[in-house]
Amino acid sequence: MRAFSSFSVIILVLLVTGIASSHERKEIAGLSVVFGGSPEPMLDNEVILLEWRITDLKTEEGVANLQDVSVIVKIDGKEFGPFETQSAFRNAGTYRTRHIFTKSGEGEATLTFKKEGEDMVHTLTLTFRIGSRVDIEIP
Repeated sequence: MRAFSSFSVIILVLLVTGIASSHERKEIAGLSVVFGGSPEPMLDNEVILLEWRITDLKTEEGVANLQDVSVIVKIDGKEFGPFETQSAFRNAGTYRTRHIFTKSGEGEATLTFKKEGEDMVHTLTLTFRIGSRVDIEIP
């Protein structure tokens, strides 16, 4: 029984570590930004939503009133965009862009926005990885 418990704990740690590593969290201008993609794993030649969940550090509530929110995606040294974000109606503070990446590899997404009533532009760059669909295909 003890061996099963230790094994279960190891598996749980590996799963949690894998999930946590697929999202990146940063703080900027009194806001917490959690970045990730959907669906996971993110694979080439599929529709991918890049998502930013933005909450106020003090209230921990979603911030739905950001202005001039846009994203530039950089892959292999080439920039694409800017892309306008769409807000999620049911999840205040969630902003998304939709993409189809045609090859696997590392990328960067640079989010630019202004807080409501402020002139200062905030910029935040986060990284992501697109896996190869071929790696999981079964003939």
